[in-house]
Amino acid sequence: MDSKKYLLASNRFVNIFNQLIDVKLGIIGALFMGSVVFYINADHGPFLASIAAIKQGVYTFFIGGIILKILELIVTGINNKILAYICSVVAATVITVGLAYLVHSMKGTPKPFESTIPTILLAPLGYIYVARMKRNNKTIPGFRKKS
Repeated sequence: MDSKKYLLASNRFVNIFNQLIDVKLGIIGALFMGSVVFYINADHGPFLASIAAIKQGVYTFFIGGIILKILELIVTGINNKILAYICSVVAATVITVGLAYLVHSMKGTPKPFESTIPTILLAPLGYIYVARMKRNNKTIPGFRKKS
């Protein structure tokens, strides 16, 4: 009886997790952004560069997935198309850049601002793309629609 309870609880957790975070996009983003931050901090040695890269990767996977859900809710919840794009992309970008800088300002990242620059440059572009796809109810290429 207890094993059925635990299995049911774990299935609920997985379902909630998948509703909040796009795992495939999270992994791709985590690997990409983690690699960029590692390169930026590589001149401080592999240990410190790895700490910065791991923080960026974990942040991108979890927080990025939640921010994408916020973006989706805003872009599909506002009737005016232009306003929906502006509000969703600006809100997601401000949250992303602020949290990325906060994470890198914590002990362990040698160059916190420099480590945030890729986020400042790339996040709005990615958010514009995802907002357009979500607003038009399209599937991101390479990903199946969830049923």
